[in-house]
Amino acid sequence: MKYIFHFSLSILLTASLAVKSQTSAALQIIPKPSLIKEAKGTFLLTSRTTITYDNELAANKAKFLSGILRRSTGYKMPAIFAKHKSKNNIHISISQIKEKHKEAYELLVDNDAVIINAVDTAGLFNGFQSVLQLLPAGILSEKSIKRASWPIPAVSIEDSPRFSWRGYMFDVSRTFYSVSVLKKYMDVMSLYKLNTLHLHLTDDQGWRIEIKSHPELTSKKTTVFVGKQEQPAERSGYYTQEQIKDLVRYAAQRNITIVPEIDVPGHAWPIVITNPQLGVNKKLTPDYVFPFLDSWQYWGFQFTPNPLDPSKEEVYTYLADVFNEVADLFPSSYIHFGGDEVVHRLWESEPHIKAFMKEKGYTKIAELQSYFVGRIVEIIRKKGKKPIGWNDILDGADNLTKETAIMSWLGAKAVKNAASNGFYTVATPTAPLYFDITQHDRNDGTMSDLAYGNINSIDEILKYNPTSGLTKEEEKYVLGVQANIWTALPQEVKDVNVQNFPRLLAVAEIGWNKEETKNTAEFEERLPKHYSILDVLKIDYFTKGGYIAGKWKASDLSTNFKTLTWDVSKKVYANGRIMAGFFYTNGESSLKVKNVKLLENGKEISVDNHESLADKFRGTHKTKSFLYYLKVDNYKPNAKYTLSADVVGEKGTDSEGNVTFNLSPYQPFIITEASKN
Repeated sequence: MKYIFHFSLSILLTASLAVKSQTSAALQIIPKPSLIKEAKGTFLLTSRTTITYDNELAANKAKFLSGILRRSTGYKMPAIFAKHKSKNNIHISISQIKEKHKEAYELLVDNDAVIINAVDTAGLFNGFQSVLQLLPAGILSEKSIKRASWPIPAVSIEDSPRFSWRGYMFDVSRTFYSVSVLKKYMDVMSLYKLNTLHLHLTDDQGWRIEIKSHPELTSKKTTVFVGKQEQPAERSGYYTQEQIKDLVRYAAQRNITIVPEIDVPGHAWPIVITNPQLGVNKKLTPDYVFPFLDSWQYWGFQFTPNPLDPSKEEVYTYLADVFNEVADLFPSSYIHFGGDEVVHRLWESEPHIKAFMKEKGYTKIAELQSYFVGRIVEIIRKKGKKPIGWNDILDGADNLTKETAIMSWLGAKAVKNAASNGFYTVATPTAPLYFDITQHDRNDGTMSDLAYGNINSIDEILKYNPTSGLTKEEEKYVLGVQANIWTALPQEVKDVNVQNFPRLLAVAEIGWNKEETKNTAEFEERLPKHYSILDVLKIDYFTKGGYIAGKWKASDLSTNFKTLTWDVSKKVYANGRIMAGFFYTNGESSLKVKNVKLLENGKEISVDNHESLADKFRGTHKTKSFLYYLKVDNYKPNAKYTLSADVVGEKGTDSEGNVTFNLSPYQPFIITEASKN
């Protein structure tokens, strides 16, 4: 007999309303379950606890859970076949439950057992994640923790997601991140039931995936920042096809689909500099990739001056090679082809493009874009995959197949445009789901894109409803939601983590919960437990104040250069790279900075000599001269660390502002700033 449990909706709703606060031990799960009832009692996970499964389909998931629990508890925790539960047992079952969604599950915890039922292994896995969150945070430790038992509060849950696509996009082109970093992110995503990892694998700043038919795409000039743009070695590189296969396997174990993106016809500098004949013009300066922030220096704006040539047949032959290999590597039903931010004036100015348009009978450049998009869509479809692109591809796309999905980044209008025209869409608007945008204070030193004026706070995320303004019919076309991070400014793993967390948990909440059940205050009551989890996982997260280490005020300044100092001992906690900054907030005149030093017990250990203004403008050109780069290579735990700067009022002495200081350890996920404080 299989242990199947059902609760009437009315009974559970009544019970849920009777619960005083979501802060009780049993009710701190993120995302909040659809229906949850707290019960009396506690299940104690001990060295005698077993994990059982009643169906071979569930065997791998049972063994996966066993491995996680064994790592932190040190218990043997065998996973064995059994038709039904026993005492002191975690029992998982492929069973018929009320909700038929493949990710749905039912969870029952009492004094004797933990039972997870689901119609599919994806649901079983989600049930595991809720169990892990019910346990003390230490259960996620990578090291064994000695305890006599681990309590799980008694609870009954019926749970299923609102959306099938609950995603996170990681830009690994502008800054490269190792396989281990991506795996860590998938660990966290799965814990919070996020099921789609969108990898932005190519852009003007780098090509990050091996294409065996075109090895030039992963040459040094397309994957490494060199010369005066040289950066730490770990920010350069690419994924081999074997590494991609490993990532795909790792994702599948965690109920995650990896969606790859190859961005064309714009954002394709690596293709053009290695295959100049595929570009629309002869502009190849420089003929190597470089950091995003240098785009204005070379090109005068942020976009490539040489997109792919839509009139050349060899472009499509080349891209077919690329997309065919990508499609073979990723089991995802969707392949992303970008299609965004093509600088059309670069097509419009070329005589041979004008001739091609005339030959085709095109009078608008949008028709040419649509032609290119149509060709790429067919390449992807021939591989049995569904194409997906940024919402820019809808411009002039009257003949675009409805099989093409739209990633809507330009707000509610873009979602509406896609859904009303019968295209499936993923809602990922810049406001509030771009995580390289400030989350609290534009002057707190976190690595945010200050070209945007909006604040993408947790409150704004939780308020966001991707189906707002849609008809019931149009709502059916919304696949889900996705947060994006572009790694032009937040490059260090620590900075990326601070930009993502805890905001990514809020995305999990809105992707899973129905609109009528969202509650910002309740969500924030649940967060402390999850800060503890992030601490155990060695993941830094945003706290109010960001990277502010001190301030300067008008009374500190003189008409001559003087040295100001700030104690940063609490912010130095490991060997690593440091970014110090000066964020002007008040006054008629700005602050001029001559140099910045880091002192250890009064002795200089690192210095950055360059003059800058802590000015008001931090806009689209993204020049960051008011940031200073230092390092610690021989950290001493008991030393006093002091930040020192030679400064003067620019034209007067009335300015005020924030002094920011952030150390990023050379090795991520080993130690966090919170561990020092």
